[in-house]
Amino acid sequence: MTEEELLKFLAQTLTPRSREIICGVGDDCAVVETADRWHLFTMDTMVEGVHFSFSYFTPYEVGRKLAAVNLSDIAAMGGIPKFGLLSLSLPEIREDQVRSFLEGLLSKLSTYDAELVGGDVTRSSSKGWHLSLSLSGETAKGGAIFRSGGKPGDALFVSRPLGASAAALELWQRGITPPESLKKAHLDPEPEIRLGQVLAENHLASAMIDVSDGLLLDLKRLCEASGLGAIIFPEKIPVPEELRDLPLSRPPLDYALAGGEDFALLFAVPPSQRKVLKHFWPAGLYEIGKLIPEKGIFAQEGESLKPLPPKGFDHFA
Repeated sequence: MTEEELLKFLAQTLTPRSREIICGVGDDCAVVETADRWHLFTMDTMVEGVHFSFSYFTPYEVGRKLAAVNLSDIAAMGGIPKFGLLSLSLPEIREDQVRSFLEGLLSKLSTYDAELVGGDVTRSSSKGWHLSLSLSGETAKGGAIFRSGGKPGDALFVSRPLGASAAALELWQRGITPPESLKKAHLDPEPEIRLGQVLAENHLASAMIDVSDGLLLDLKRLCEASGLGAIIFPEKIPVPEELRDLPLSRPPLDYALAGGEDFALLFAVPPSQRKVLKHFWPAGLYEIGKLIPEKGIFAQEGESLKPLPPKGFDHFA
C-alpha cells in the first residue's frame, strides 16, 4: 500500500458523524465549526532518519522546521495559527539538545503568534528522535480555503520558486555542502501564513494546498479534490537560479516538479479575481498553469499536451 492509497483508505473509513465537522480527512487541516468561527486542526510528525539527520540539522533547526511544516498547513487553509501540542519521544534525554530544540520550536511558533500549550514526553525504543506537533488555527465562519473548490479555467499560481529544498537534501546526502540559500530552504522554510490569510479574507482563491510532497503530487491532490485536471506550463515554473550551476543528478526542473518540502502555496484563482489578486499581492507570485475539465495533469509543449505522472515524496515508496 502506498501513502496515497493509505490516505484514501483513511478518508473513506473516517467519515464525519458530527454536524460540527466541516472537513475531516483529506485536506491540509480538519475544520470544525463552533458558534462564531471555524477551528483548524493539523498534525505533522518528523522522525530522525526519515525526515532529518543531525549530520546536517541542529536540534534548534529541527524545532523550527517542525513548527514550520505545521504552520504551512494552517497557511494552506487561510487560517490564523493558535495553539500547539507536542509529542516528544526520545531514546535518551540530553538536556542541551532538548533545550535547543524547544528554543527553535518556540521561536518559530512565536513569529506567527502561536503558542505551545502542552503535550507528552516518552522514551523511544529506537535510536532516533520521534517528534509530533499538533497545531490548531482558526478562520471566520466560512473563511477557510479547501482543496475542493477549483473550477475549470481557474489559473494556477505558486508563491515562490520550487526545488531548492530537495536539491539541498541531495547534496548533503552526497557529502556536498549546499549554498546558503538552499540550506535555508530545507532547514528553515517560511510558511506563507500572511499570503494564505490575504487569499482567504478577500476570496481570491477557489482552492489551495501547500507544496509539501512535490508540485505534481500536490497538484494531483488538489485536482482530485476538485474533480478536475490541470495543464502546466513548464517554462513558467519558477526554479531557483542556483540549481542550474550545481552538480545535481537530475535537471533542475525535476526538483521543482517532484522534489517536495518547498512549503510554498499552490492555489487556483478564478478569472474574475486575477486583477484583484494583483492589487492585494502585487509581486512574487508565479502563474504556472490552469485547471481543466479533463482528468489528469498535462504539460503544454507547443501545440501538444504531454501527460505527466504525479511524482513526489511517498513515505512508503
